[in-house]
Amino acid sequence: MKAFTNNHKRNHRPHGRLTPAGTQVTRSTLRRAFTLVELMVVIVIISILMALIIPATMKVRERVIEGRVATEIKQLESGVSAFKAKYGVEPPSQFRLYLTQAGWNSDPASMALVRRIWPNFDYTMGDAQSNGAAAGVNYPSFWWGMSANGTKPIAFNSGECLLFFLGGVIPVQGPNQIPVGFAKNPSYPFAPPATSSNREGPFFELTDVSRIKDFDGNGLNEWYDSIPNQTAPYLYFSSYEGSGYRVAGTGSELPTGSTLVDVYRIFSPSGTNTTIPQAGPSNGTIVGSQTLPAQKPQSFQIISPGYDGKYGTGGVYNPQLNNSGLVSSYNGSNPVYDTDAFDNITNFSGGRLK
Repeated sequence: MKAFTNNHKRNHRPHGRLTPAGTQVTRSTLRRAFTLVELMVVIVIISILMALIIPATMKVRERVIEGRVATEIKQLESGVSAFKAKYGVEPPSQFRLYLTQAGWNSDPASMALVRRIWPNFDYTMGDAQSNGAAAGVNYPSFWWGMSANGTKPIAFNSGECLLFFLGGVIPVQGPNQIPVGFAKNPSYPFAPPATSSNREGPFFELTDVSRIKDFDGNGLNEWYDSIPNQTAPYLYFSSYEGSGYRVAGTGSELPTGSTLVDVYRIFSPSGTNTTIPQAGPSNGTIVGSQTLPAQKPQSFQIISPGYDGKYGTGGVYNPQLNNSGLVSSYNGSNPVYDTDAFDNITNFSGGRLK
């Protein structure tokens, strides 16, 4: 019996094992350690997946929002068409407005433009004495101050023309003001609702007032697209019924600080003519884009600056070419691509330029 007991003791092994330090490691301890390793592996895998999924998800979200902007641009196109259906002409993309007969007389081109839209327009603005008596009656009251008491024109650039002609006047100066259309009074279409409640338009309505802003601080508002934290407005360029675009970068069509030097143009390589023209005018041996046929040659171009809030330079656009043919300039014989324009959204591309 004693021998059996001794043999049993010699043959008996604990369910764990001893480490060199004599610490017993049991199966449950091993199992806990293995679980921690598994957990670390899972965490690493999840981190890798998140690194892949989050950018992809953000990109999908960007594309969805860009699709909404493209849809809104179509609605703006419809607004331009509605304006033309009413007045027989598309809105201009540059406009100088005067509050006195003398002012209008000094600018026959602006006078003729107004006459095409409102043939019975009263160029005295109802203020024959030029003392601001008609302010707030025949035109918004704040226009008197903006025009330096009637001595200077109120100049609308491309983005401001889009809001003004499709939206109409705003009764109170400042951003976040919804335009209220034009008065149906043929002599004083700029009269505010307080004195002329019978209105025409707006031809496009943007109810999100946070997207109605004054980009350059001149008192005239623009419409911004729905991209979060957008910093620059929609731009609108008219071909003036096919007579030709006024070259961007000249006059007052562009907002302050804009980098555009041309509208967008059509170019397809053929034969030996394979070098993409740079944006803007020619420079020495480098051919410029301004002599090319324009996108939307008989109507107009609407441009959103996209997520980066930058318009780029304009010029050639051809989705069949490398980087859509968006060449801003040349470094020797090497094209410098206009990366600022890649995410622009327009009415001739149906979405991003690239």
